[in-house]
Amino acid sequence: MKPRPKDEHTQQLWQDYRAGDPASLAQLMQLNYSDLFHWGVRFCPEREMVKDCIQELFLSLWQIHATIGEVENVRAYLLKSLKTKLLRELSKQHNHFYELNDDYDFDVLFSADLRMIEDEYEVYQLKRLEHVLGQLPERQKELIYLRFYQDLSYDQIAETMQIGRQSLYNLLQKALTSLRKHWQVGLNLLLAAMWVR
Repeated sequence: MKPRPKDEHTQQLWQDYRAGDPASLAQLMQLNYSDLFHWGVRFCPEREMVKDCIQELFLSLWQIHATIGEVENVRAYLLKSLKTKLLRELSKQHNHFYELNDDYDFDVLFSADLRMIEDEYEVYQLKRLEHVLGQLPERQKELIYLRFYQDLSYDQIAETMQIGRQSLYNLLQKALTSLRKHWQVGLNLLLAAMWVR
Protein backbone atom coordinates (compact mmCIF):
# COMPACT_ATOMS: atom_id res chain seq x y z
CA MET A 1 0.00 0.00 0.00
CA LYS A 2 1.42 3.39 -1.01
CA PRO A 3 1.72 5.91 1.87
CA ARG A 4 -0.66 8.85 1.84
CA PRO A 5 0.85 12.34 1.28
CA LYS A 6 0.32 13.23 4.96
CA ASP A 7 2.18 10.06 5.96
CA GLU A 8 5.04 10.93 3.60
CA HIS A 9 5.25 14.43 5.10
CA THR A 10 5.24 12.97 8.61
CA GLN A 11 7.97 10.50 7.68
CA GLN A 12 10.08 13.37 6.30
CA LEU A 13 9.58 15.34 9.52
CA TRP A 14 10.70 12.25 11.45
CA GLN A 15 13.86 12.03 9.35
CA ASP A 16 14.58 15.73 9.92
CA TYR A 17 13.96 15.34 13.67
CA ARG A 18 16.39 12.42 13.80
CA ALA A 19 18.95 14.61 12.02
CA GLY A 20 18.66 17.16 14.85
CA ASP A 21 16.03 19.64 13.65
CA PRO A 22 13.98 20.79 16.68
CA ALA A 23 11.44 22.55 14.42
CA SER A 24 10.57 19.20 12.83
CA LEU A 25 9.87 17.67 16.24
CA ALA A 26 7.71 20.69 17.11
CA GLN A 27 5.79 20.18 13.87
CA LEU A 28 5.35 16.48 14.63
CA MET A 29 3.92 17.43 18.01
CA GLN A 30 1.61 20.00 16.47
CA LEU A 31 0.37 17.56 13.81
CA ASN A 32 -0.25 14.72 16.27
CA TYR A 33 -1.22 16.50 19.49
CA SER A 34 -4.98 16.25 19.00
CA ASP A 35 -4.89 12.53 18.14
CA LEU A 36 -2.54 11.85 21.05
CA PHE A 37 -4.69 13.79 23.50
CA HIS A 38 -7.92 12.06 22.45
CA TRP A 39 -6.14 8.70 22.57
CA GLY A 40 -4.73 9.45 26.02
CA VAL A 41 -7.97 10.51 27.68
CA ARG A 42 -9.46 7.16 26.73
CA PHE A 43 -7.01 5.51 29.14
CA CYS A 44 -6.67 8.24 31.73
CA PRO A 45 -9.52 10.66 32.49
CA GLU A 46 -7.09 13.12 34.12
CA ARG A 47 -6.66 15.52 31.23
CA GLU A 48 -3.73 17.35 32.80
CA MET A 49 -1.83 14.09 33.26
CA VAL A 50 -2.40 13.26 29.60
CA LYS A 51 -1.11 16.70 28.57
CA ASP A 52 1.94 16.27 30.82
CA CYS A 53 2.66 12.83 29.39
CA ILE A 54 2.47 14.18 25.84
CA GLN A 55 4.94 16.93 26.77
CA GLU A 56 7.23 14.40 28.44
CA LEU A 57 6.99 12.11 25.42
CA PHE A 58 8.26 14.82 23.08
CA LEU A 59 10.95 15.93 25.53
CA SER A 60 12.13 12.32 25.75
CA LEU A 61 12.11 12.07 21.98
CA TRP A 62 14.31 15.13 21.70
CA GLN A 63 16.79 13.69 24.19
CA ILE A 64 17.21 10.55 22.08
CA HIS A 65 16.95 12.09 18.60
CA ALA A 66 20.49 11.10 17.65
CA THR A 67 20.06 7.45 18.60
CA ILE A 68 16.42 6.66 17.86
CA GLY A 69 15.83 4.35 14.94
CA GLU A 70 13.58 4.54 11.94
CA VAL A 71 9.88 3.81 12.47
CA GLU A 72 7.45 2.53 9.88
CA ASN A 73 4.55 4.74 10.98
CA VAL A 74 5.19 7.78 13.15
CA ARG A 75 1.61 8.19 14.37
CA ALA A 76 1.36 4.54 15.45
CA TYR A 77 4.72 4.86 17.22
CA LEU A 78 3.57 7.99 19.06
CA LEU A 79 0.26 6.41 20.10
CA LYS A 80 2.03 3.34 21.46
CA SER A 81 4.65 5.46 23.24
CA LEU A 82 2.00 7.63 24.87
CA LYS A 83 0.06 4.58 26.05
CA THR A 84 3.24 3.15 27.59
CA LYS A 85 4.08 6.48 29.25
CA LEU A 86 0.56 6.81 30.68
CA LEU A 87 0.64 3.26 32.06
CA ARG A 88 4.00 3.96 33.72
CA GLU A 89 2.66 7.17 35.24
CA LEU A 90 -0.46 5.41 36.52
CA SER A 91 1.78 2.67 37.97
CA LYS A 92 3.79 5.28 39.89
CA GLN A 93 0.61 6.76 41.33
CA HIS A 94 -0.75 3.40 42.42
CA ASN A 95 2.63 2.03 43.63
CA HIS A 96 2.27 -1.12 41.56
CA PHE A 97 2.49 -2.17 37.95
CA TYR A 98 -0.54 -0.85 36.14
CA GLU A 99 -1.60 -3.15 33.35
CA LEU A 100 -4.57 -2.86 31.07
CA ASN A 101 -6.72 -5.93 31.00
CA ASP A 102 -10.00 -6.47 29.22
CA ASP A 103 -12.05 -4.49 31.74
CA TYR A 104 -10.35 -1.10 31.42
CA ASP A 105 -12.43 1.92 30.49
CA PHE A 106 -12.32 2.91 26.81
CA ASP A 107 -15.12 4.92 25.20
CA VAL A 108 -15.78 5.94 21.63
CA LEU A 109 -17.89 9.10 21.49
CA PHE A 110 -19.11 11.07 18.50
CA SER A 111 -20.35 14.16 20.34
CA ALA A 112 -18.05 16.60 18.49
CA ASP A 113 -19.18 15.14 15.18
CA LEU A 114 -22.84 15.58 16.12
CA ARG A 115 -22.46 19.37 16.11
CA MET A 116 -21.50 19.26 12.45
CA ILE A 117 -24.36 17.07 11.32
CA GLU A 118 -27.66 18.73 10.60
CA ASP A 119 -29.57 15.78 9.26
CA GLU A 120 -31.63 14.25 12.09
CA TYR A 121 -31.38 10.73 10.74
CA GLU A 122 -27.58 10.90 10.63
CA VAL A 123 -27.53 12.15 14.23
CA TYR A 124 -29.79 9.26 15.18
CA GLN A 125 -27.52 6.77 13.39
CA LEU A 126 -24.39 8.16 15.09
CA LYS A 127 -26.04 8.00 18.51
CA ARG A 128 -27.14 4.47 17.78
CA LEU A 129 -23.63 3.52 16.66
CA GLU A 130 -22.22 5.09 19.83
CA HIS A 131 -24.65 3.01 21.89
CA VAL A 132 -23.81 -0.20 20.01
CA LEU A 133 -20.07 0.47 20.39
CA GLY A 134 -20.71 0.96 24.10
CA GLN A 135 -21.83 -2.67 24.29
CA LEU A 136 -18.41 -3.93 23.15
CA PRO A 137 -15.63 -4.98 25.54
CA GLU A 138 -12.94 -2.32 25.97
CA ARG A 139 -10.25 -4.00 23.83
CA GLN A 140 -12.73 -4.31 20.96
CA LYS A 141 -13.65 -0.63 21.28
CA GLU A 142 -9.97 0.27 21.24
CA LEU A 143 -9.46 -1.80 18.08
CA ILE A 144 -12.45 -0.20 16.31
CA TYR A 145 -11.19 3.27 17.32
CA LEU A 146 -7.69 2.63 15.99
CA ARG A 147 -8.86 1.05 12.74
CA PHE A 148 -11.73 3.30 11.76
CA TYR A 149 -11.07 6.57 13.63
CA GLN A 150 -7.27 6.69 13.54
CA ASP A 151 -7.08 4.81 10.19
CA LEU A 152 -4.15 2.64 11.31
CA SER A 153 -3.18 -0.50 9.41
CA TYR A 154 -3.57 -3.91 11.03
CA ASP A 155 0.17 -4.15 11.65
CA GLN A 156 0.19 -0.73 13.29
CA ILE A 157 -2.80 -1.64 15.46
CA ALA A 158 -1.15 -4.90 16.52
CA GLU A 159 1.98 -2.97 17.50
CA THR A 160 0.02 -0.25 19.31
CA MET A 161 -2.15 -2.73 21.22
CA GLN A 162 0.82 -5.05 21.75
CA ILE A 163 -0.94 -8.15 20.43
CA GLY A 164 -0.18 -10.58 17.62
CA ARG A 165 -1.68 -10.16 14.18
CA GLN A 166 -3.82 -13.32 14.46
CA SER A 167 -5.13 -12.19 17.87
CA LEU A 168 -5.97 -8.86 16.26
CA TYR A 169 -7.95 -10.54 13.48
CA ASN A 170 -9.79 -12.71 16.02
CA LEU A 171 -10.59 -9.66 18.14
CA LEU A 172 -11.81 -7.73 15.10
CA GLN A 173 -14.00 -10.64 14.01
CA LYS A 174 -15.58 -10.79 17.48
CA ALA A 175 -16.12 -7.03 17.47
CA LEU A 176 -17.75 -6.98 14.04
CA THR A 177 -19.93 -10.00 14.87
CA SER A 178 -21.04 -8.31 18.07
CA LEU A 179 -21.70 -5.01 16.27
CA ARG A 180 -23.82 -6.79 13.65
CA LYS A 181 -25.76 -8.60 16.37
CA HIS A 182 -26.40 -5.45 18.42
CA TRP A 183 -27.20 -3.41 15.33
CA GLN A 184 -29.67 -6.07 14.16
CA VAL A 185 -31.37 -6.19 17.59
CA GLY A 186 -31.76 -2.40 17.46
CA LEU A 187 -33.11 -2.60 13.92
CA ASN A 188 -35.59 -5.33 14.91
CA LEU A 189 -36.80 -3.23 17.87
CA LEU A 190 -37.18 -0.21 15.60
CA LEU A 191 -39.16 -2.22 13.04
CA ALA A 192 -41.35 -3.67 15.81
CA ALA A 193 -42.00 -0.17 17.17
CA MET A 194 -42.90 1.08 13.69
CA TRP A 195 -45.22 -1.93 13.15
CA VAL A 196 -47.10 -1.21 16.40
CA ARG A 197 -47.82 2.37 15.32
